[in-house]
Amino acid sequence: MIEAGFESRIKIQQIVDNQLPEFIIDESPKTAEFLKQYYISQEYQGGVVDIIDNLDQYLKLDKFKPEVIVDSSTTSQAVLVDDSTISVSSTKGFPSKYGLIKIDDEIITYTGSTTTTFTGCVRGFSGITNYHQELNQEDLIFSTSSASSHDANSPVQNLSSLFLKEFYKKIKYSLTPGLENLNFTENLNVGNFIKEARTFYESKGTEESFRILFNVLYGETPKVVDLEKFLNKPSSSTYIRRDVVVAEAISGNPLNLAGQTIIKTTDSGSTAPVSEVEIINRKGKTYYKLFLFVGFDDAFPTTTGTFNITGSSRNINDILTTDTVITVDSTIGFPESGTLYAGNNQITYTSKSINQFFGCSNITEYVPTASIVRSNETYYGY
Repeated sequence: MIEAGFESRIKIQQIVDNQLPEFIIDESPKTAEFLKQYYISQEYQGGVVDIIDNLDQYLKLDKFKPEVIVDSSTTSQAVLVDDSTISVSSTKGFPSKYGLIKIDDEIITYTGSTTTTFTGCVRGFSGITNYHQELNQEDLIFSTSSASSHDANSPVQNLSSLFLKEFYKKIKYSLTPGLENLNFTENLNVGNFIKEARTFYESKGTEESFRILFNVLYGETPKVVDLEKFLNKPSSSTYIRRDVVVAEAISGNPLNLAGQTIIKTTDSGSTAPVSEVEIINRKGKTYYKLFLFVGFDDAFPTTTGTFNITGSSRNINDILTTDTVITVDSTIGFPESGTLYAGNNQITYTSKSINQFFGCSNITEYVPTASIVRSNETYYGY
């Protein structure tokens, strides 16, 4: 189990000596040591017993602290074939004992550590080095290795954190879509950011959203320059102002919206005239860029109300007519309660969590896994 940021729990390897009857110890003195070594092989960080016993802690977003998600270091000096102590720049984020590391192609386990060394190293070990094969993403990779020498400043990979990294990536994919393959800055409190990600997505395109993004990715505060403020404008002139939105068609032909007015289904007071429509193709899907005519100046805007990013997700389980709970990738963008569409169903729900809708009713047709689940808040025009 990961030590930093996680509660320490009693392991079987720590108490097995006191659990065996005396006659077994007398007849087979090495039984306790045999069982201890067996449980060490199962209870190491990322091992089968560790995942089962501590899954509740892996699920907590508060546990994703900088010192927990560290997955690499570097050797601070050359490593010889028979070295049992390996010096590194830092062991922060690595298990304090019985961890697995990988230097170049060699897998190494160790029995102890300090802040800058791994001690009691067993060289040329074997273990899981990846949870996905290149051509078969469902199969993990188990590798063997042999002892070899390594240069100073060689990368040291923390194999004990592979499961946590996979789970971390899934959390980012579900709650911070678009950022799952990007590395966050080292000092970021990832748990807090993910829990408050909704605020970031709702402020998309604003100066504050750029500040948050650069702080999360690079630890820097950017200076955003609005070039429009530096344009020379004759005081008697007026300028056509337009906002741009990107939309996906539910029905009809969006190209026919040019020259028409679009209206929000849940608020008839939110309207905007469309001056132009362009087609955008991305990864085999078709989207539409709508240019909304705002007006000639701020005094008499032609766009009224608010235009939000509407909720859209996919269900990760089949939806049956008897279900009252629907599990999806993410509920970001959906209201706390309301109506959603899935297949041909118009479903009402009473509350939600980060990835589930509760109190669902009016499910009349079966919906297969990975179908689109969308909010009833859409925009239409004629």
